Amino acid sequence: MGLRVDVDGVVVSLEQTGTVAVLAVRGCLDSGTAPVVRGRVESALEGSRGVVVDLSEVTFFSADAATALAAASRRGRLHVVVTPLVRRVLDAAGATGSLDLHDFPAEAREAAEATARPLLMVG
Repeated sequence: MGLRVDVDGVVVSLEQTGTVAVLAVRGCLDSGTAPVVRGRVESALEGSRGVVVDLSEVTFFSADAATALAAASRRGRLHVVVTPLVRRVLDAAGATGSLDLHDFPAEAREAAEATARPLLMVG
């Protein structure tokens, strides 16, 4: 992975593949660590045309984390890899409408790459 940040038990790894950034998050996302992840996601959105946030290795996911992801998604489209627990918290927090949710990392990367490609109109 290109960049790895470890803050308060949360590890965020960044890998840039072409125009898509993939942030893999591991650990506990609560009120103390959610702002760190939000900052990393917003930074990735600035430098990439597509962003995947892989939460498949998150051990705890709070409503504060859901709110942080929804807020970051206002800056750009996020493809989020979720577990059933993360999906339930996002749904309960009302954040699912602003995120593209995926069950598998490969599926999220493919969707992000498709949306990152420029649209060629032939007429």
